Amino acid sequence: MKLLTPISILLVALTTLSASPSTDKIIAAARATVGTEEALDGLVTLQYKGKVIPANPKMPEASLVIIARKPTSQRLEVRVGDLVESTIVRGIFGAVIRSNENPASTQVPHARPLGEKELERVKYNTRQSFSFFQPDYKSGETVEHAGIEQHRGVRCHKLIYTHPKGMQMTRYFSVSDDTLVASVTDTGTESVELEHQVINGIKFPSKVEYYDSQKKLHTIEMSQIEANKPLPVGIFDIPDTK
Repeated sequence: MKLLTPISILLVALTTLSASPSTDKIIAAARATVGTEEALDGLVTLQYKGKVIPANPKMPEASLVIIARKPTSQRLEVRVGDLVESTIVRGIFGAVIRSNENPASTQVPHARPLGEKELERVKYNTRQSFSFFQPDYKSGETVEHAGIEQHRGVRCHKLIYTHPKGMQMTRYFSVSDDTLVASVTDTGTESVELEHQVINGIKFPSKVEYYDSQKKLHTIEMSQIEANKPLPVGIFDIPDTK
């Protein structure tokens, strides 16, 4: 039986360390492909307008409006025909409002409070819009390097983000150019950014495909993206849900 010398043990340890790159360095390199630290940290408000195109041609398209303010305020409006569903979150409060904007409709707008898990999920997603891959360390989120593997034909660093509230996100970053290849949520939904726009020095996704176990769900196309523009007064006001 061959025993390892102290030098051999040191070489093995160094090899192991070199095989597990620093998550901070991977994240910093990925952020640099999106914008400078000054531009990313200086983002305070976002406004998106676009549409959701289902993979199933029999399903109707929906228009989409997203308005967000750092860190966790968001208004998401999805419209299909005259039907509108708005999800609003401000701080520790959130609600879903469903309404029919057809003047002939007698349907009364219905509002309900978001459940605790729903609220945490929306707040988590809103933080992602402003974090640009940076873990929410203050809230106890952690990130681990889960190895290097092929994903969508690209050799990637696999980073797993885990939030203490139960949410998890797996991101795949290209080893060769540091760009984001794909993101997979803890519910199994994968998003792949196809096109981008540069606004105020930041690269935002303008076309994103979504999948569930390789099955395409829908595509989101953004026709308008605004960053750090003033928001309408009362845009995050939550109606009485009692």
